[in-house]
Amino acid sequence: MGSTTFFLLGILGVIFSLVFKTKILSTVKQQDKLVGILQNKPWFKSAVSGGIVLFLWNTFMTGIVAALIFILILTKVNIPFLHIAIIGLGTIASIWAWSTFNIAWTGTTKNRIKMASIGSSFYVLLGIYALYQYLNLKPSYNGQDIFMAALGLMAVLIIALVALLTCFIFTGFQQKQPLH
Repeated sequence: MGSTTFFLLGILGVIFSLVFKTKILSTVKQQDKLVGILQNKPWFKSAVSGGIVLFLWNTFMTGIVAALIFILILTKVNIPFLHIAIIGLGTIASIWAWSTFNIAWTGTTKNRIKMASIGSSFYVLLGIYALYQYLNLKPSYNGQDIFMAALGLMAVLIIALVALLTCFIFTGFQQKQPLH
């Protein structure tokens, strides 16, 4: 299987997570320790400060995943598909954190949307950066092939867009409460 197949499978996995969002959110319980900790923090009651913490979480997780992949590249560790496992684990950790933010939020819907907008704006900035780099991509010397760099930047742009939508949907829209 090629990288494109794994990339498409990853996007398909995120789409499935969006389709089964309610089922995923139901795994995080209102009684969970982290949910209680978030609900008791005074900064979490504000949409702006809650959004900033979500923004920092997204920055932290993206930085950890990027650093681990960069370390794999620098050390020339040649374990097949390890980078895909790292990206997958980072995605799962992010979705779990977004679900926790969703369940812990007790404010108004308007403030929930505000928190989700601030928190997911990290991916807007990442996408703008990738697009800027892509549009200004030039070879360092005559004859340099920049195809792989362009492909990598397009992958970052697509990943940022998918992460933006997923983060916003998971944190911005409240879980439907069961009727029973």
